[in-house]
Amino acid sequence: MKKDPIRIMAYMAFYSALYVVLWYVSKLIPFLVMPDGGSIELEYIALFVASYHLGWKKGLGVGALSWLLVFLFGGEKFFLSPIQYCLDYFVPFAVIALACVFAGHTKYNYYIGVVVSMLLKWFSNVISGVFFYFPEGSAAGSWAAWTYSITYNTWYNLATMIICVIAVPLLVKALKKTNTEFTI
Repeated sequence: MKKDPIRIMAYMAFYSALYVVLWYVSKLIPFLVMPDGGSIELEYIALFVASYHLGWKKGLGVGALSWLLVFLFGGEKFFLSPIQYCLDYFVPFAVIALACVFAGHTKYNYYIGVVVSMLLKWFSNVISGVFFYFPEGSAAGSWAAWTYSITYNTWYNLATMIICVIAVPLLVKALKKTNTEFTI
């Protein structure tokens, strides 16, 4: 990517704004939202495209700015402990921003980056659920907590991954046709 700081900041602002818009859209569609937190996260499309377009370092910046904007607009406030907050919010943003690193340089790089990032995000959500959101009548780290967390987190993360596996490569390929420089 050319070293034009104004253009880079504009792209980062654009992807962060797109994240916020998609986050709001996700919250407006009732069947996308889980009853106890989590949802099908359309907004991750913006983070994946930012990662592939701007690279992982600027992708992390877009993730941080997106989190801050959503936090200021009233979202992402389920706070039980610093570790829980990191597992539920910071780790997922970071692994999505690293999608371009996971992708490598294969024929199927966009798919691999999305799948690996979403699996790491899912794992982070499961660990958080096991130790912080276990079912009533069970203990943190128990078999019931593992079963509940895996079951609860799998369906919406899988749905998000499927949507991103379809949308992200299409968007990146369309953007590449505009002669926009990409890192991958």
